[in-house]
Amino acid sequence: MSIEFKGVTKRYGDASSPLVVKGIDFLVPKGTLTTILGPSGCGKTTTLRMIAGLDSPSGGQIIIDGKDVTTLGPAERNVSMVFQSYALFPHMTVLDNVSYGLQVSGVSKAETLQRARTALQNVGLTGYDDRLPSELSGGQQQRVAVARALVLEPSVMLFDEPLSNL
Repeated sequence: MSIEFKGVTKRYGDASSPLVVKGIDFLVPKGTLTTILGPSGCGKTTTLRMIAGLDSPSGGQIIIDGKDVTTLGPAERNVSMVFQSYALFPHMTVLDNVSYGLQVSGVSKAETLQRARTALQNVGLTGYDDRLPSELSGGQQQRVAVARALVLEPSVMLFDEPLSNL
């Protein structure tokens, strides 16, 4: 899927608050790998969060695969994001963390288990099903977060500083 930003701005607070993202325009063609580079605080994470639907832009349009998704929520975008902090549920096992998105989407239990175990196998974590995140290394936690994103079979995968904790 392609991603396009047309004059996208973002500010936190009222209209007098400073812009965090200042009228950006770009196109990410379908099937490409794109990196957003810049200094700390320049709006990289905010931009990713707007693509995912976790933050709404203050102005402009976000278009994914030709469809204006500017006002759509995260569940309506078919986008997965791996966060810098991994955002794993500490009280849930590895398998439960990876299965969570499928469970809340109404996927059958049998299919959820099969897809989650396949995702764990794909990231080299076969046999880690019953461990808690606190029992894993940082790299293993990151792979759980990647498996959790991949298991949803998204059209767009977003990674927020994927190597910062390694």
